[in-house]
Parts: sequence; C-alpha cells; structure tokens
Amino acid sequence: MTQTLRGFSGFVAGKTRFTTIPNDFFSEVLPIVDDLAELKALLYTFWRLGQGEGDTRYLRLNDVLVDFVFLEGLAASPEEQKKIASDAFARAAQRGVLLQVTVKRGGEDEIWYFLNSQKGRDAVARLRRGDFKHLMHDIDDVVVGLEKERPNIFLLYEQNIGMVTPMLAEKLRQAERDYPENWIRDAFSLAVERNIRNWAYISRILQDWAEHGKDQPSQTGRALTTDTRTPLESNDEEVFILE
Repeated sequence: MTQTLRGFSGFVAGKTRFTTIPNDFFSEVLPIVDDLAELKALLYTFWRLGQGEGDTRYLRLNDVLVDFVFLEGLAASPEEQKKIASDAFARAAQRGVLLQVTVKRGGEDEIWYFLNSQKGRDAVARLRRGDFKHLMHDIDDVVVGLEKERPNIFLLYEQNIGMVTPMLAEKLRQAERDYPENWIRDAFSLAVERNIRNWAYISRILQDWAEHGKDQPSQTGRALTTDTRTPLESNDEEVFILE
C-alpha cells in the first residue's frame, strides 16, 4: 500500500525569517543523532530559543507539551505525543546537546532546557548559585536539582571509541540491561586509561566484575590482556583473559 505524503506548498514570498543553528550541529551532532523525535526536538529548540531575548534563554518542557503543531508530527494520540516529546528532550540532554534543569515554581517542579553552549552553561551556573535574575519566569528560591549528566552507553562508546554499528548496538543495549550504570562508566574509563579502546575489552571487564566482584581486594592489580593462545573468532573482536 502506497503511503500518502503530506505536501508543502513552499516558503512564503517576501522577507523570510531564519533560525540560526551552530555549524557544530551539522558536523558533530547530526551524524550521531539516530532518533527522529530527538532530531525534531533539537531543531524545535533552536527555533524557540531564537525567539527569545537576552543571554538567559531556555525552553520549558511544559510549553513544548502544549504546542500542538509540534506534537502533531510525533504521534497520533495526545498521550503518545507527550511521551515521545518528553523522551526526545530527555535523550537530547542525555546526549549532552541540551542541559536539563529541574526548578520549583509555584510549588510545582518544572523541567527547563538550556542549549549546551557557553551562554547556556553560564546560565545554569548562575542558577546553581541561586541567581534567578533575568529569567522570563519567576521561580522559587530553591533549585530542586540540576539533572546529573548521565550519558547513555551509546554516547560513551561514541565519545571514547567510535561510531556504533547496527551489529554492536544490541550488545550495548544488553550491557545496559545487565550491568549497573556506574560499572559501565568505570569500565569505559579503565579502557581509556589503559588505551585499549574496543568493546571486547570493556565487555570483558564487566563480565569479570560480575563474576568476581567489583572493587574487591582480589581484583587489585588484575589486568586484562590479549590472549595470544586463543584464536580470534567472529566479528574480528579480540578475546581477553585475566592475568
């Protein structure tokens, strides 16, 4: 069955307004964004922030969830639209493109997003210090919490090793299900520290911790090395053993 595409009649004649997007978005962010809703959320953020004034610009999730023109392109039902939108913005913050902050306003918690630019980071730093001046909305004198930066395993891999292939993606998802988040972060850090940047090595670290315990005395001084006695198997991944 042929899908009917919604048409576009063309950009309006006359003076057209443009939205500024940093060049780094096309060279650094666009190649790694693999979710359409997240991409839409980021483009929407650039547009909305471009409408603001001053150095303290942010986007409230509550405002996003009542923009029915934006939501309509995400899903059919209103409930699914809001969930997809919320997840998309959270994903963009988890990736590090946006900064997510939770504030208390009128006794209720609100989620705000800042662009992870120098101005955005400066604004978040002011909020941390309790400086609530120059905001478009009044908030209470307490910032409930700055969301902890928790890059997911895909971002950790891309930042420290390289691009995630489809074959590797499922292995990474399984690792997220199998191991605590702090173990995964620590395993990546250990691999980087030892300059052995591949998933086979990181996976073996996690397996060893699961079998023998993490941060136990028996683990002190243990290292992973390439097993030269074992032939390489599939996917050209190296096999490691414990010394």
